[in-house]
Amino acid sequence: MKMTEPITLSPKQAEIRSRESRILQLARPMVARQGLAGLSMEAIAKEMAYAKGTIYNHFACKEEILLALAIQANEKRLELFMVATEKAIRSRDKISAIGVACEDFRVRFPDLFEIDSMVRHSTVWEKASQKRREMMAVCEQRCMGMVSEIGRESIANGDLILPTGTGIEDIVFGLWSLTYGGMIINDSSPGLDQIGIRDSFAAIRRNCHALMDGFRWQPLYDAQADQKLVRSVRATLKRKVPQGVIVTASDGKVAERQQGGAER
Repeated sequence: MKMTEPITLSPKQAEIRSRESRILQLARPMVARQGLAGLSMEAIAKEMAYAKGTIYNHFACKEEILLALAIQANEKRLELFMVATEKAIRSRDKISAIGVACEDFRVRFPDLFEIDSMVRHSTVWEKASQKRREMMAVCEQRCMGMVSEIGRESIANGDLILPTGTGIEDIVFGLWSLTYGGMIINDSSPGLDQIGIRDSFAAIRRNCHALMDGFRWQPLYDAQADQKLVRSVRATLKRKVPQGVIVTASDGKVAERQQGGAER
């Protein structure tokens, strides 16, 4: 992916951006603890020693803050995608690595995963501004666009030959549905182990591989090679993308520290 040139901000613009970053830093643990209901513009204003109206100058409503956090979530997901695919050579291995990155995002950044899910509810989406919704859509499209580009790469080098009438976007949507949908089901269905699903991530990976095998996307699934890739990508992500944990100290101050992810 092409890197964009850094933007030079005026002192006033830098101050505004710093203030908005601080608002989001304070908002994130509130949402993590109690969801949208726990997000308080008044509490943020008090912590920052500003009038509540100053917070509203930056974000017109709580839903705007939530979408801004969701944009950060998608930026983190894209970072994981890019790091996960750094060493992969063949396109299918890149897709598999992105699948592992999705797992890593869910496990090591659970609050961001939940925030990304929250904004998809109509009660949140419809209250946010058109500008913020467009920013969210663009950010999400960058993630999906990266996957589509890998798919087009596989077609160009002969690893994937699509049947007439099928586009790479169809396969990308299928993989996205299996991965994201599987994680949502895992979070909302406590009885999966009772029907034989002991490792939902492994089941999601197998289903994604079954989809790709169905289209004869080369190289075909090999369990041993896949496990090696999973271990390697997990280790790389843990090393290169630290887990930023928002913690609230006893005095009410909020800070972010870096922490490694747990082994899975």
